[in-house]
Amino acid sequence: MKIKNLILVSFAVVLSSCSAVKNKPTADTKLKFLDEYIFPSQWKLQDTEIGGLSGIDNYNDGYIIVCDDSKNPRIYTAEINVENSKIDTVIFKDVIFFSLEDPFLENTFLDLESILYRPTKQQILVSSEGSINNKRDPSIFNISPSGDFVNSYEIPSYFYAESEYKPRHNGLFEGLTRSYNDSGFWVGTELPLVTDGEEPTTTESYSPVRITYYNWENETPSDQFIYPLDKIEKAPKEDFAVNGLSDLFAVGEKKFLVLERSYSSGWGKEANGLKIYEVEATATENTLDTHNLAEKKLKPVSKKLAFDLETIRKKLQLQTIDNIEGICYGPTLPNGNKTLILISDNNFNVMSPQINQFLLFEIVDF
Repeated sequence: MKIKNLILVSFAVVLSSCSAVKNKPTADTKLKFLDEYIFPSQWKLQDTEIGGLSGIDNYNDGYIIVCDDSKNPRIYTAEINVENSKIDTVIFKDVIFFSLEDPFLENTFLDLESILYRPTKQQILVSSEGSINNKRDPSIFNISPSGDFVNSYEIPSYFYAESEYKPRHNGLFEGLTRSYNDSGFWVGTELPLVTDGEEPTTTESYSPVRITYYNWENETPSDQFIYPLDKIEKAPKEDFAVNGLSDLFAVGEKKFLVLERSYSSGWGKEANGLKIYEVEATATENTLDTHNLAEKKLKPVSKKLAFDLETIRKKLQLQTIDNIEGICYGPTLPNGNKTLILISDNNFNVMSPQINQFLLFEIVDF
């Protein structure tokens, strides 16, 4: 997500189930913070600046990271070396550029936000938010490791840029995760459609985002549930604040960790926040064919707090939680526990100084 200069509007409470969860973790998934690594800013590879890191996944014994530079969309391959439960080095190795002469890619606005690698097909899945203000639709599509277009997935009509249900600019396909059994993938929107609910502010609201399922082999979606966003905890000191879904990660059959990222202008290095929630969506209603969530007053999935990064702020090098937008598995530790790696999108420092931040967590229990 790019930070835009928007006006924050207050509104009344609509649904009490959206109340902010207390900061004490209640999720079944237990996470332990291990380490932080900051990759230098303005570092270049193949004449491209390394930044805008919006999504990450495992790739050929390393990692693949998508960059959200819409003027020069690209993907990086990287190594993240972990030693003694610490991130020892991060090495960016190569750049994958898109074959923009392909008709689909030539006509698609590529504001890329999330990425998955499918080794059985040797394909890379990416999501784009499009550009709603410029009437350019969001998209989900596969490319080859050389950047050639393979195929795209059909999106519900309410996500179209000119839909009467009014998707929000920079508020669409922000997160991707493969299903737990790898039969398909889930894609999550960052903000509610205008007709679905309110954009979060400092008061409670009905603010549901849609998380939609696709089978790998079927280009049309088949399932969907709705997730409630928290209110904004820090009132902005200037004119902008936002809270939205920035990525998600399956840890069970319809059980997910959701990254809920917030920003309140005027707070300096304390402007960003991130909470990791656990949701169990097994018994939820399929909302795929529901075009107006607010009208139906559908109840979102319940959520439990897994980790609030505010609790580790003082342990971080700059005491900064940056714009965290990506999550994937890291290496398995000697004790057999899996790890998670989170990465931040530094927005190329267009608004204020930001960092390319890598965070390492241990999954202590599921």
